Amino acid sequence: MWGLCLTWAVVAMCGCMIVDLFRQHRDTLSFLRYVKRDLRESAVRAVTRSPKAAVVLSLRGPDPCLTLTLEALLNLDYPDFHIQVVVDSDLDPVLNDVFAVKEKGGVDQIRVAVLKQFRSSCSLKCSSLIQAVTDLPADVEIVAFIDGDVVPHRGWLKELVQPLMQGEADVVGGNRWYQPPDAAWGSMTRYIWNAGFLRGMWIQGTPWAGTMAMRKTTIKEIGLLKAWETAMSVDATLHHCMTAHQRKFKLAASLIMTNRESISLERFHGWVTRQMAVIRYTASETLMAIQIQIGVLLLLHTAVPAMAVAAFLMGKPLTGIAALLSLASYWLIRGLAMIMFEQTMRIGMRQRGEETRWITPQKAGRWYASVALAHYVIGFGVLRVLGIKEVDWRGIRYRLSTSGVQMQAYTPFGAKWIRQDNRSVV
Repeated sequence: MWGLCLTWAVVAMCGCMIVDLFRQHRDTLSFLRYVKRDLRESAVRAVTRSPKAAVVLSLRGPDPCLTLTLEALLNLDYPDFHIQVVVDSDLDPVLNDVFAVKEKGGVDQIRVAVLKQFRSSCSLKCSSLIQAVTDLPADVEIVAFIDGDVVPHRGWLKELVQPLMQGEADVVGGNRWYQPPDAAWGSMTRYIWNAGFLRGMWIQGTPWAGTMAMRKTTIKEIGLLKAWETAMSVDATLHHCMTAHQRKFKLAASLIMTNRESISLERFHGWVTRQMAVIRYTASETLMAIQIQIGVLLLLHTAVPAMAVAAFLMGKPLTGIAALLSLASYWLIRGLAMIMFEQTMRIGMRQRGEETRWITPQKAGRWYASVALAHYVIGFGVLRVLGIKEVDWRGIRYRLSTSGVQMQAYTPFGAKWIRQDNRSVV
């Protein structure tokens, strides 16, 4: 009796995995078709007016590739723009990198400001962006935002602005695609995770704060600065404001930026758990759906192995083997889907003249295992998030609640920082 029930339970779980694979495959094909189409259209998109723009960069602590980021910004193919850098302390060592680039060739274009007002009701990044936007000259029409770990290509700003000028969207942005420089488990697992998250953000129409732009008037019309005053997340809050005011977001496929940083599995788990904790307390219901989906996947990935063990203990080896094979097949199909992702992302990289060959035998050997690992790392992260009420972000502790965020105490960035090539700062 119990053996028959277990067999049918395994069959039911296999059916759930098939349904999930079908859904993910459908969404993946839709996303990749969009990326290919947008890359073709961006290559022939007519250049219209290029209004005065500002690129806002909020910094706290150094980033491994910040010098490359600033140098690339100075080399943008755009007629009229400046770079507005905001740091929260004049003691921050990141200023050494900023002024080194500024003095070398960006005296006129790079403007540096120190945060004047520390709001305890939002993240330091939100406070910095509020000040940066508020202090912009009146003749600036376009506001672009970038993170310190993004190295833009020459057409980066132009590709953000042109869809705005042509009325394709109210907010235009990109996202990131990882090219792990090593075969570290954290780097490979993050690579797998990012593909699914990138697809999900496109489906939800969610911007990424690391590369995005909008008209300055749009910021005022949707009340973004006011919303940031009580926010932890820059982009999730923007998405909420856009949804409330029925504004359209466009993912520019040419702006899916390559990140070549490394990360350990422990640091990746901590980073993604913090991200999900912020999502949990964000007012966006669409982002909350991501956690529900991950929770379902975690159920599948724990229930099936448990059923396999139970089957072996009950003397039903065929049922146990069938359960394990179904899960292994699920991971294999998801791993093969990553090949489609990788091939499509390389189209944009080649258009930008970037190196696309990064997969070594060791990385390929960890590809399949990383697919399985990604499900467990993120799934158990969801469980951990249920008990998290406080998070650390670059040395600042924040208390999260459904009513907002509270910065516990402010201290300037003072962590001892040793430059390590290609190591993500989280």
